[in-house]
Amino acid sequence: MKKAQFLKSLCLISLISLSISVPQHSGQAASNIPEEGEVIKILGRPSKQALPNKRLKFLVWNLYKGSESSFAREFIYLGFTSDIIMAQEIFLDKKMSSVFKLLPQYLSTTATSFFSGKDQTRTGVANKSSVAPSSIDYLRTVVREPIVGTPKVTLITTYPIRYSDKKLTVVTIHAINFVSTSSFNLEMNRLYEKLKNLPKPMVFAGDFNTWNKDRMNILNEIAKKLDLKEATFSPDNRMTFNGYPLDHFLYSDDLVIRSAKVEDWSKGSDHKPLQVEVEFKKESDQVALLN
Repeated sequence: MKKAQFLKSLCLISLISLSISVPQHSGQAASNIPEEGEVIKILGRPSKQALPNKRLKFLVWNLYKGSESSFAREFIYLGFTSDIIMAQEIFLDKKMSSVFKLLPQYLSTTATSFFSGKDQTRTGVANKSSVAPSSIDYLRTVVREPIVGTPKVTLITTYPIRYSDKKLTVVTIHAINFVSTSSFNLEMNRLYEKLKNLPKPMVFAGDFNTWNKDRMNILNEIAKKLDLKEATFSPDNRMTFNGYPLDHFLYSDDLVIRSAKVEDWSKGSDHKPLQVEVEFKKESDQVALLN
């Protein structure tokens, strides 16, 4: 959402009760939450058998439901040269679905947090790649956003790597927002339990809603427990609130960042797109690091 809208909404909900946690939902919103078998939806078809085993280009972007006029043009431009797209706040109406189809080389794995409006449009996160995932999983928050009563969802996919017996784990998050620090901590630790035994290399990225020091500390602690580093961006025009960036790109030690940038020219969303290029470390390099 726009920064002014974000502040207004945050203040309003804080006045109601910042400490509110909603493990159950009621009323109309309940029918909008997908059943377990409805969360994952696959769009498109893969064009390759495996990811390249050298360098990968990631695009990480909160799409703001594709509501900005330049969204389609920018998404196609940025997505065309990316190996993996990690998208948050997707809104699979006819417009966004048609934009996704304009990148026919990608298969889209989507995870739905809730169905929106009369048309029951899917809203959530997505991982797009030219390669079909080897596995698909997700984790929904048990805490719900106040007022609307909807969960957030994290998507977890693994992908085969060419000439390797390893799999790349890609975790896309849109973290719970208008809740207390304790609720945020609960959900981040639930996610840690889900991720701690998954294979590496791993990329864990998206909109973490880290809009204060406490949330940043929680994220840093989770990253430390997962043995993940955080990319440093240059230039760094990430969306911030209270001086804290909301979007992050975490990665395991068997990856090397070759470039990471968040440029200012994009107007296709209220968040700026994160563009990160990584390289797989050679096995010999990893052994040398251990010795």
